[in-house]
Amino acid sequence: MVSYLLLPAVILYVVVSQPANITGTEKPKNETSFYKDKLKAIENELEKNNTFLVISEDNENFQDQKNEFLHQHCQQDLLINLSHVYCGEPFYAEMHNIHTDEWCVLKSIFRPYNDLTQCLELVTEYTGCYFPNPDIQDFFLYIHSTYFQNCMEKAEDLFEDAPTSLVVALTIIPVSLIPVMICLVLWKS
Repeated sequence: MVSYLLLPAVILYVVVSQPANITGTEKPKNETSFYKDKLKAIENELEKNNTFLVISEDNENFQDQKNEFLHQHCQQDLLINLSHVYCGEPFYAEMHNIHTDEWCVLKSIFRPYNDLTQCLELVTEYTGCYFPNPDIQDFFLYIHSTYFQNCMEKAEDLFEDAPTSLVVALTIIPVSLIPVMICLVLWKS
């Protein structure tokens, strides 16, 4: 029985260990220098296209944008006012049209929340501020504390731990089948 299991493994080892003798696929002798030259050309192109105005989350200084955009004058008072009046009021109206039980369902609030985010990005651009900034973060905290504060409680209620007896039974049954299967294999061989 063991020989039946070992024979395919030995054959596979012999086949894999032998080098393939395929004609027409020889590598060029200067392959590594070609790839190094190509890689160097790509790196040079990327350095020429350095986009220093693009801010990403990978950049650890993305929160210090106030220091990055010194030439822009941020009108904070106007930003706060417009974010509440121009963006907040339509969001409040849409949220009050949605039943409170649906506030934690992503499908129900996705469009209004996305519209709010896009509106706030436009307002920050209009007022000469950067996005995200502390005022916008405070606005989002206000929105979340008003509409979404109970969402985590509902999500936790949906997933309860299984009873210990069920977990033990579902663990012991497959584990106890392993020795039975080994005995059957040995008995048949």
